[in-house]
Amino acid sequence: MSDFPGQVKQLITIDNSDIDALLNALHQQSHLWEQWDALKPNKFNVFENCAQHIVFKYPVDLRHHDLSVTFPLWREWQHLIQPLIDQAIVCYGYENAGIARIMLAKLLPQNTIPMHIDASPSAVMPHKIHIPLQTSEEVVMNFADKNCHLAVGFAYEVNNRVQHGVSNPTNSDRIHLIFDYFDKPVSEQ
Repeated sequence: MSDFPGQVKQLITIDNSDIDALLNALHQQSHLWEQWDALKPNKFNVFENCAQHIVFKYPVDLRHHDLSVTFPLWREWQHLIQPLIDQAIVCYGYENAGIARIMLAKLLPQNTIPMHIDASPSAVMPHKIHIPLQTSEEVVMNFADKNCHLAVGFAYEVNNRVQHGVSNPTNSDRIHLIFDYFDKPVSEQ
């Protein structure tokens, strides 16, 4: 995969054993997708009927990126997710960094997230990191007239402030770990 300047940047290789551990736990507890998707704070129209989320941490107010709430489910999944986050952020070298949003996102088979721009002010500041856990070469992120595949085994920074979408023409789920990262501590509510 080549980088698309201003759109997607491949950051670092991620340990596949950590990816496998998280993916195995998700498959064993697949009921969590529907349960937690119904409670998610990110109920945007672009996700309706095509994507599910399990949200662990989320901004309290989408006008700000540096105040968030951590949901109780995080305690059960932190030991599986934190090693992936730690690998992805090493390239930034921030001393007092913050994470305001952590979620698992599943794009359902034969579905598309339409082109959109993440317009909330909380999306302006952070680096939006994607770590693919399960995907297929046919699954692509769409940027205007360019498409790119985000492969398992890498972390990517995705610019969600440009028009983007995702197409999954396969019969399998596409699952990503997604989190926001920036050079400032986060306050917890």
